[in-house]
Amino acid sequence: MEINNLKTFLSVAKYGSFRKAAEEFFLSPRAVSKQMDQLENELGIVLFNRSKNNSELTIEGKKFIIAAEDIVNTYNNELNRISNTKDQDKLLLHVGFSSANQEIELQHLLVILLKKYSGIKLDFVQESGRRLLKLIQTGALDFVISPFYDLPHNHDENLGQIQLRTGELLVGVSKLNSLSTQNVVNRKDLTNFNVYYYSPYESSFMRDVFLEKFPNEFTKERIKRCSSLELRDAYVATNHGIGFYPSPFLKLEKTRNPMIKFLSLSDTNNIFYSSSLFYKKNTHSKLVLKLIKDMQKSDYINQ
Repeated sequence: MEINNLKTFLSVAKYGSFRKAAEEFFLSPRAVSKQMDQLENELGIVLFNRSKNNSELTIEGKKFIIAAEDIVNTYNNELNRISNTKDQDKLLLHVGFSSANQEIELQHLLVILLKKYSGIKLDFVQESGRRLLKLIQTGALDFVISPFYDLPHNHDENLGQIQLRTGELLVGVSKLNSLSTQNVVNRKDLTNFNVYYYSPYESSFMRDVFLEKFPNEFTKERIKRCSSLELRDAYVATNHGIGFYPSPFLKLEKTRNPMIKFLSLSDTNNIFYSSSLFYKKNTHSKLVLKLIKDMQKSDYINQ
């Protein structure tokens, strides 16, 4: 399977246009069409419903996006790893984070690490939390900062975890919402609302988290993905639905969202949240092991 065909497919899926994808890769629309023909023939499915002005993904095409992203990301990450390995730089760390909040947490951590360990160089990857854990397992990343929701399938005995900041999930509602007059809500208060969550990737992970934490309150149809934090917050602020916000970042969320009220849940069954650092327990990197050992003794955790 040609990696360039997959990259072109993702571009067409993003723009909904063969012409725009062609412009991105400096190709002709005819060349893009030929690549998509090759990919469809190889897979034995139709990926696009093509018309003169746009190209709409079929159901099979939408399903294939996740696999295509996974293959392209693996390829790009491996290229970076090989390139960096050639440098033989023992002070190079490959670090991943999953969202804007986790990137802020990573910066707080790096302030401490970079002061203590001069000469460290860093290579960053932003991916979904589920994808980052896979990259840790394969050795493509040294450590990642990602949310942890204390669900059974979150645990992997091959990965080490340091919980940097712990708290709980708060319910965010618009100040136009009648619930905003309260400071506390219960689960039954939430049953008639849509839930908006942020994920820049075509992933069902967060939807599955909410379904597992709130099995009787929400259906799949009511849980809706937003491709940016700003879009998620706009829907919540204008009372289209509710969102869940981690308490460790409450001060930041209040600054970002003056139209949103943040409420505690009265029944606290499994609303745990932590921003956590994950690493491979059997890593061969002496630098990573030293950093982890120092962090476990650090006063930074949970401050």
